[in-house]
Amino acid sequence: MHDFAVIRFLFAVSAFFLPGAWMVGHAAADLEQVEALVKGGAPNLALRLVERDQPPETRQEQWMRWERQRLEIYKALRNRDAIVQRVAQLPPGLPPAFRYWAQTQAVKAHLDAGDAAGARKLLRRLIWREDAFGGDKQLSAAQLARWRRLVIRSYLMEDNLADAQTALLRYKQDYRAKSDAWQVLHAEVLLRAGRTKAAFDVLAGVQSYEAQLMRRLAGLRLKWYQPRDVLKQAVKFGEALRAQPALRRQAWILAAEAAAQAGDQAMRVGALEKALTEADAPGRSRLFQARADDLWRAYDELAEAVGNTARLVVGNDSDWLAKAASYQPAQGEHIRALYAFLSRQGQSEETRVYAHQRLTELLFEAGRSRVVQALYTESERYPSIDAIPAPVRYRLADKAFAAFDIRLAARLIKDLAAPPYGVDADTWALRRARILIYADDYKPALILLSGLLDDKPELETAFAQRYLQVLFDLQTVGRHAEALALLESVYERVDNARMQREILYWQADSKLALGRYQEAAEFYLRSATFDGSKGEDPWGHSARFHAAEALGKAGLIADARRVYLKLLKSTTDPGRRTLIERNIQQLWLSERNTTGP
Repeated sequence: MHDFAVIRFLFAVSAFFLPGAWMVGHAAADLEQVEALVKGGAPNLALRLVERDQPPETRQEQWMRWERQRLEIYKALRNRDAIVQRVAQLPPGLPPAFRYWAQTQAVKAHLDAGDAAGARKLLRRLIWREDAFGGDKQLSAAQLARWRRLVIRSYLMEDNLADAQTALLRYKQDYRAKSDAWQVLHAEVLLRAGRTKAAFDVLAGVQSYEAQLMRRLAGLRLKWYQPRDVLKQAVKFGEALRAQPALRRQAWILAAEAAAQAGDQAMRVGALEKALTEADAPGRSRLFQARADDLWRAYDELAEAVGNTARLVVGNDSDWLAKAASYQPAQGEHIRALYAFLSRQGQSEETRVYAHQRLTELLFEAGRSRVVQALYTESERYPSIDAIPAPVRYRLADKAFAAFDIRLAARLIKDLAAPPYGVDADTWALRRARILIYADDYKPALILLSGLLDDKPELETAFAQRYLQVLFDLQTVGRHAEALALLESVYERVDNARMQREILYWQADSKLALGRYQEAAEFYLRSATFDGSKGEDPWGHSARFHAAEALGKAGLIADARRVYLKLLKSTTDPGRRTLIERNIQQLWLSERNTTGP
């Protein structure tokens, strides 16, 4: 039995060989266990424990502690809709501090999802204390101020500077705003409104990284700071902020702007690559933005500068390629810029395809796979998946699949019929079919799978094994009718007794899932006794056990009992015997209920 079939077989016989495993109860979890699961990287499992064991609402203190953890898990999973819906259904009578904390989480969820209007709708109810719980005198000035700052943030998300400035002025009238968070928000509004000097002044003395980045940006734009000095400091920030990717991204964006002012095109390219490598946080300041098209332009400008210095002629591909090859690995920005330039300006299609391939390879080798994805899926140059060159799509599909971004992988490979270099056509078609199945795109997957058999009256064992693995995927997602038809086709095309025996078993599984119990029992028994076997080996025991179950569901009680009794004679394990005897008793009860007194 090949490896994958062994795994399938062990799973199939678990109910027969490990009966006790399904009888064990569970003990209630505590919050420490839940928190440990989250820290250990299993938030979905943690959420299941919360859903199972959260105390009832009548035990208010305990319920609130678990509810806080639930909302934190939703946040970790980026399930913003779940946060909003859960908070909207909070029970009445909760303490104000908890209600306000929870509703603030819902506001932030709206903002993280880009729903500024939804955030403001909830904030208005909170600020005017017209929420579903009624007004509350315990609302602190600090909490109210926090909500009003979030209102300003929501306007900034929409680029609604007029309302942002109005809200800011009202805030200043009502509060003696001195906190660092306020100063940063104030400065952003001023910078976005073009009041750069005022923003610079507001940030004086504020020591947070965000404030320092913003003040240097203002000083750079005012030309009060030398670009080289800002560049040097921004690089230091970028290196220091490894644990804060969103702020680190801002540091590299500042470095790119300083490098552009300093005329250091290579440094600008490198800084933009690093910025695009870092994940952006939802709702972050729009003062610091790096787009894929910014990097494409930076590549072109650096390549043109290199070409002008070396007196290269556009269209003379060999000279440009030779120039790219002349650089040392440490000058990677120059190499990548030249290939990016040739990907559009190369004279021949062959050069352009090769340039795309080399640019992609070099970025992957440099740990910049996220940059490749941005360049080709977030750029105006490539407005659709179809426009992305095939070599890039292959690499991006592999990356997406490895990261379990199945839908992106499926979009990338769906119509790529030609296999990548070094991969045979059948293997590539199976890979495409598998990814499409994972992405719930069954029709093209089934067309691929059926087409692979059309011109193959016989199947080699190695190919049939790989093909069956994809059919197992179909069964796993419940597409048993389609899997059954293809299993029958494979059975007819293989000349391997072991594999035919296995296929009969998998066919029986699908027939059972489809409610075709009588046929399922037949196929299980055919598998058990295939090729003269007496069905006394582990495979045969499992097949006969499942055949008896299917016979019982088909109403053939006497046959089911006979199969169980034969199994009982050859089974010595106490646990297995207990399970068989229990099933025989259930058959008796079923028969009694059917026939009546």
